[in-house]
Amino acid sequence: MVVMSKLTIRQIAERAEVSTATVDRVLHGRSKVSEKTRIRIEDAVKELNNNNIPELFLQAAKGCYRFKFLIPDRQSNFVADMERSLMLATAALYDVDITCDLHRISFSDGNDLIEALDNIDPDEYQGVGAFAIDAPGVKQAIGRAVERGVNIVTLVSDIPDSARHHFVGIDNVSAGRVVGNLMGRFIGAQDGKVGVITGSLRMRDQMDRFFGFRQIIEERFPQLQLLTVSECNSDPELNRIATSELLQNEPQLLGLYSIAAGNKGILQALDDTDKSPVVIMHELSDPVRKAVAKGQVDAIISQNTDHIARSAMRVLRAYYEGKPIVESQERIRMDILLADNIY
Repeated sequence: MVVMSKLTIRQIAERAEVSTATVDRVLHGRSKVSEKTRIRIEDAVKELNNNNIPELFLQAAKGCYRFKFLIPDRQSNFVADMERSLMLATAALYDVDITCDLHRISFSDGNDLIEALDNIDPDEYQGVGAFAIDAPGVKQAIGRAVERGVNIVTLVSDIPDSARHHFVGIDNVSAGRVVGNLMGRFIGAQDGKVGVITGSLRMRDQMDRFFGFRQIIEERFPQLQLLTVSECNSDPELNRIATSELLQNEPQLLGLYSIAAGNKGILQALDDTDKSPVVIMHELSDPVRKAVAKGQVDAIISQNTDHIARSAMRVLRAYYEGKPIVESQERIRMDILLADNIY
């Protein structure tokens, strides 16, 4: 006999020889299931619980959820932190069993993301979290997945006019505006130029950050000229080359804004020069922390990957169960880190 308080949906599914998703639908009435399958599941509950009536299971069974997360295949400290946080977050919802599948895909274009979304089976996954790239066809692929019954949240980078259910991440336009204000204030009244290095402006988070940044610089600090954005695919070596070229070829360079990942290469280029522009970056890592502490980098805009991961799990569960979301709990905070609070 299985003790009722320990009974799980997975055990019921194995005994009834059906999927965990089917068991969950029967228990919570989320979609139509054949009477034959319903009886099989109820019989399995009785067998496992010494012939107790199935209704008791609704109060004692532990839910089982499987989520898939579509994440960039590029290597960066932020992506590594995000992967770690997603795996740890499976234990954050103590009253359910969560399986987290990570699917690494290329973000060089939207094709891999479209294919991954089109292959999501709503009977296999109760929710999907995806880094979104604003490429042709991606919005439509999200729409097709939602029409099939897939619950989708976008992480870090959003496509707000898509059919996705929720976005989990900071307000990236506000983040860019904050950087613009910091950059202008740190530089002061000097006339000069500001370089911008990013991964790809097809990623909505990066595009929004640049939009907010440019808006503030043009409105409040017109004495600063923005140079052409260098898109380096968040590759440390490409970032190093782009930074070195800016430092060598732009004698009036007063500031440098790194919008995305790959900051290790930028730090290497700064190590090789005696110039000291105002430098502001996104995403915290140990090398960046040390650079801030010694004054090589002036400020970091960071977001907590643990909070993002836990929020994604809670939101996906809420949509699957048809329950409300606590907006204040799921609002991702933007942290501003300087030398004074970096440790």
